[in-house]
Amino acid sequence: MTDPGYAIASTINSTADNLTTTLPPSASVTQVYQVVGQITYTYLGPIICAMGMLFNIINFAVLMQHQLKESPYTYLTGLAMVDFSALTLSFIYMVFSHKTIGKYWKYYDAYIFLPIVNVCVTSSVWIIVLLTIERFLFVRHPLWAKAKCDRASAKVKILGIVGLAVVFNIPRFLLFKVHEPRPGIWALEHTEFRRSDNFFGINWVYSITVQILPLIILLFANTYLVYAVMRARKQREQLQIRNNKEATWYRDQVRLTITLISIVCLFIVCILPSAFSDFPIAYFFFGRGIPVKEFRSSNFYLILQYIANVLVWCNLSLNFVLYCAFNEKFRRVMRHMIKRWLKLSCIKQSYRPFKVSFNINGITRNNSSQTNSLTQQTKCSMSMGGQEILKMDKVDHSISQTTALFDKSEAEN
Repeated sequence: MTDPGYAIASTINSTADNLTTTLPPSASVTQVYQVVGQITYTYLGPIICAMGMLFNIINFAVLMQHQLKESPYTYLTGLAMVDFSALTLSFIYMVFSHKTIGKYWKYYDAYIFLPIVNVCVTSSVWIIVLLTIERFLFVRHPLWAKAKCDRASAKVKILGIVGLAVVFNIPRFLLFKVHEPRPGIWALEHTEFRRSDNFFGINWVYSITVQILPLIILLFANTYLVYAVMRARKQREQLQIRNNKEATWYRDQVRLTITLISIVCLFIVCILPSAFSDFPIAYFFFGRGIPVKEFRSSNFYLILQYIANVLVWCNLSLNFVLYCAFNEKFRRVMRHMIKRWLKLSCIKQSYRPFKVSFNINGITRNNSSQTNSLTQQTKCSMSMGGQEILKMDKVDHSISQTTALFDKSEAEN
């Protein structure tokens, strides 16, 4: 029978009610639960996580380019890192530890997967909130925000958020213990702290801090940002900005704001259902008159968590799509990065090691690099005069100047 626990939503949504094998679902819901769980954890979840990991690697590579040096892109870099970490841990869980009953994998579930995924997701949520607040201040008080909100301060704030997320999720390390109910079969068991009223209160604090409060802040700030973008477009049409540099800067700022709006909208759509799948909130709204144990193993609650899981994985994975769809500067920098990689690859292929001998004014020069260490090496011999050598030097110098001018124009844009 499929393990009834380890619902990712319960970890990501700051609750771990199903991360145990001590409470199997009743026979009436086992079949539906197993089918949905099999599809989610065997096929859909790993595919979404694998794609999200790839997208976040691309995000990180592009956002680290020197052309994207504004503070909002620093926040997006930190967001890509924590999202990638959460998706990687979830992928390992679904592909490996979810299917095993080994001792060390259960230790991974209890002391690595559950607490660290919560740290990553808490950090991701509040990085988005902090980025939204900074963008809100930039729109409301542009001069003050431009002076105060720089790249260095953004890095400090991101480190502060991650540090607070670690402290905030310390109780997650105390929820389960690994035990051996039968020889060779290892499982997780609730600790006394997990069953206590103290943790029930802490769970409410988690729900408010990681879901309800961020949603309220993002709804308010996002509404204002949408209004500000619409107003700014009208002002630009009235002022008829003609300066190319000023117009480019303005377009980049508007596109950055639109990108943030799209990220926040995706976050709201994906996180709102997961807020209601958190056990205290779900039981408060949907479980009245039903015993706690019966509701916790009910068909409705388990499927609600699976839906929330898929939406949270999508939220962690799809930022790359939004960047490409709404941010022209991101696309431009990504194209430049790919072209540079392709150019370097072509250069490496064209300059394969070989031995060249040539004669200039009777002087023989030998240009070889570690020829003795290469087992397969093409040796060739050619004679070049002084004029040919000077032509080659001029071509190399011209290529270097063209590359430098291209990089400079990209940096100015």
